[in-house]
Amino acid sequence: MAQHESLVLVTGVSGYLGGQIPKPALKLTCRVELEIVEDIASRRSLDSIFTGVGAVIHVASPFCLTPKDNEKDLLRPAREGTLNILKASACTSSVRKVIITSTMAAISHIGSGPIPGKVYTESDWNPVKWDDAVNSTDGHYVYCASKTFAEQAAWDFMETRKPAFELVSINPAWLIGPFLHHVERFSALNESIGECYHNLVRKQDTLPPTIVQYWVDVRDAAKAHVLALETPAANRRYLVVNRDKFDWRKAFNGIRDRFPEKRFPKDDDEYIVASRPEVDPLKAERQFGFGWIPLAKSFGDMYAQFYELQERGLPE
Repeated sequence: MAQHESLVLVTGVSGYLGGQIPKPALKLTCRVELEIVEDIASRRSLDSIFTGVGAVIHVASPFCLTPKDNEKDLLRPAREGTLNILKASACTSSVRKVIITSTMAAISHIGSGPIPGKVYTESDWNPVKWDDAVNSTDGHYVYCASKTFAEQAAWDFMETRKPAFELVSINPAWLIGPFLHHVERFSALNESIGECYHNLVRKQDTLPPTIVQYWVDVRDAAKAHVLALETPAANRRYLVVNRDKFDWRKAFNGIRDRFPEKRFPKDDDEYIVASRPEVDPLKAERQFGFGWIPLAKSFGDMYAQFYELQERGLPE
């Protein structure tokens, strides 16, 4: 059965990445079903929506950088939500492939420093431990841990249950670029693009420090999910990251000519970017034929959207 002949269920379409997936899916003539699920960690919320589904793209996952209870608010819901999707898929004979959204942080903890000679690939795993994540006060660390544990649980499920469907994991880096989902105010933007907006309105002359260097345009990440669905040879994990490393100096310099009337931080020849672990997205490039969206276009398209929304009066 060709994937484009079946119904594709997409979770998380009200979010930044999930909202981008139906567009490339529909271009490939997929029939896409969008469902609002009250509680994805509850199996009963899922059973009724899998009838006739041939493939699943599971993007939804809890996100909070200030959880009151790490285990209750992030770790267990992320893991149980993913497992419930897999269990429902295993009980539905029509499902042939499931794509899950993981993260680059499940491969290499993004806060770690470089190891001489080490290049991270899909064969690597973030070594985070459950108890450390439960007790951590770093919300970003806990979120990355939740995604790591969810993906590990998915592969354990495949090993022990051996369902009829195939599983593919997409592991994107920091997502930037324009958004399609609805937001009521700028403060409702997620962390990825919220930081970019903050550095637009901060109106300071100095460049902000670069914390994260590995990024990918959200449209490329969405496309990777759909290509993984459509490509029979797609298997296991795919690190989805642009080879052109991000830094704020490069980002702002790339859009100055596009918005000559706007104020940006001054260029700084002495701007320093800390070294980060090396990663290699060759598997995704070869499998999906990727030519990554350049930083200047990704950043420029996102800022053009910010400016348009400001002019339309979107509140802070």
